[in-house]
Amino acid sequence: MNRILLIVGLALIMSSCHVGRMIVYNVADANDYKKSPQLPLTKPATSFHFAENISATLDTSLFPKNLIADDKITDFNTLFSETKTTSFLIIRNDTILFEKYFLGSDQNSIFTSFSVAKSFISALVGIAVAEGKIASVDDSITTYLTDFKNEGFGKITIKNLLNMESGIRFRESYLNPFAEIGRYYYGNNLRKYVTKLKVEKDPGLDYEYKSVNTLLLGMIVEKATGVPLEQYFQEKLWTPLGMEYDGSLNIDSKKGNMVKSFCGVNARSRDFAKFGSLYLKKGNWNGQQIVPESWVATTINPLVSKRSSVYYSYQWRIDNAGNYWALGLLGQYIFINPSHNVIIVRTGKKDGTVNWATILAQISKKI
Repeated sequence: MNRILLIVGLALIMSSCHVGRMIVYNVADANDYKKSPQLPLTKPATSFHFAENISATLDTSLFPKNLIADDKITDFNTLFSETKTTSFLIIRNDTILFEKYFLGSDQNSIFTSFSVAKSFISALVGIAVAEGKIASVDDSITTYLTDFKNEGFGKITIKNLLNMESGIRFRESYLNPFAEIGRYYYGNNLRKYVTKLKVEKDPGLDYEYKSVNTLLLGMIVEKATGVPLEQYFQEKLWTPLGMEYDGSLNIDSKKGNMVKSFCGVNARSRDFAKFGSLYLKKGNWNGQQIVPESWVATTINPLVSKRSSVYYSYQWRIDNAGNYWALGLLGQYIFINPSHNVIIVRTGKKDGTVNWATILAQISKKI
């Protein structure tokens, strides 16, 4: 009886508020995609397959020893084990050179993207601009989100959202149960939550990473195109890229039915790599321009003032060497080195004590 009461009590907590779900689920982990309702992405009738020239091991000369301070990490095996890597995939010139899975996963395993999803949403914005559905990234977001009446939103442009410079008040801390990100990540009514947003500073002044910016971008794509976001995602990316497997998008709830566009693409590593290959090829896929070449160029060559060795532009990160990557919580990466035509996909249960971006840059340069 006590066990039944406990189960009922937990069910009530989880259904009633996001704080309860945070308590039950604890911090975000790699299995979170199993805890959210999802909308399907269906593999097309014809799939694209990378060529294969797969090595069983990575050459020891590629190991970035100079970049790792952790004494427990002495080679690739310990790098992968100590960081709880679940998949590691290296592709050069559309050929898989290395592919390995860990911790019980394999080629058929689903991995959640976390914020890697943001880069997919950016691509959809670019496609909508090319189709004339969105007139310009300099448009006010209220041109499309006509219900946003709160003071200050009219000044925010789509470009401000893309570059995380909206000035919207939004706390990104997952450890604070009362921060907005917890409500948005664990909550079940995103359309209601966004009506309570407020602007705390003028847009365009400061870079501040806030997931709500990407959520609003997803809403704008949906409103501008007149079709559900998951349908646009399927038609403009999943199908034309010839994904090998079915995937899914996390939503807030079956009732809300709103895609959590800031965090929830669930796919296999090879299909994540296809998205990286699309950007490596400047948005062109087998002769079809899926994402405008100008959009990719603007993304990876940001016209922003230099803040550090890593830039943020259009929901991607770019370093001074020209490498760029989509990044998600716990160290999910789609990393692209355009100089060497290399794509690296890394997924994991944590990112460990290493700087994956610099490690992937060095591996991609030497492979």
